[in-house]
Amino acid sequence: MSRKINETLLELIIGILFSGAVVQLIVLLVAGFLPQFALGFWIGIATAVGLSVHMYWSIDRALDMYPKDAEKYMRKAYMIRTVAILAVAGVVTYFRLGYVMATFVGVLCLKFGAFLQPLTHRLLVRAGLVAPQEAADGSAEEISGQEAAAESRIDTSDTDTGEQAAEKTVSGKKRGSSGTDAAGNEEESAAEREEKPVG
Repeated sequence: MSRKINETLLELIIGILFSGAVVQLIVLLVAGFLPQFALGFWIGIATAVGLSVHMYWSIDRALDMYPKDAEKYMRKAYMIRTVAILAVAGVVTYFRLGYVMATFVGVLCLKFGAFLQPLTHRLLVRAGLVAPQEAADGSAEEISGQEAAAESRIDTSDTDTGEQAAEKTVSGKKRGSSGTDAAGNEEESAAEREEKPVG
C-alpha cells in the first residue's frame, strides 16, 4: 500500500508541475513575463505540492485506523490543509511577495494534477518509472467506502428503532381510542336507562 501511495503521489506531483508550466506558458504568451504573478503563482505551486504530500501521508495513516477514527482524522487533516492555504495567502499578501490571486491559481493546480493523474500514470509506465496497476483506485475512496458502510449501519439501526417506536405509538393510540369509545357507549346506555320511565 505504501508503495502504491508513493507512486500515486509522484504522479500527482508531476501533474501539478506540468499544470503549472502550462499556465505559466499561457501567461507568458498572452501578457508577457509578470514577476509578481510568477512569484505568487509558483508559491502556490509549492503549496500545492506540500498539500499533496500531507494528503497522502494522512491517507496512509488513516488506513490503519477504525472507520470512525479515520473519518475524524481525515476531517482534522483537511482543516489543517485549509489553514495552511490561508496562512500562505496571508504571508504573500502581508509581505507583498506576489499576486495573491496567482497564489490561489497555483494551489488549484493540485486539482489539475489530480485530473491528469491517469494520463501521467500511463506515461510513467511507458517510461518504466513506475509499475503498471490493474486498477487506479485511490486510497481516499477506500476510506470513504469504509466510512459510508459505518454510517449506513448507524442509519439502519436508527431507522429500525424509529419504526419500532412509531409502531408502539400507533398501537397505543388505537388502544386508547378503543377504550374511550367503550367508555362513551357505557355512558350513553346509563343515560338512556335513567331517562326511561319506571313502569
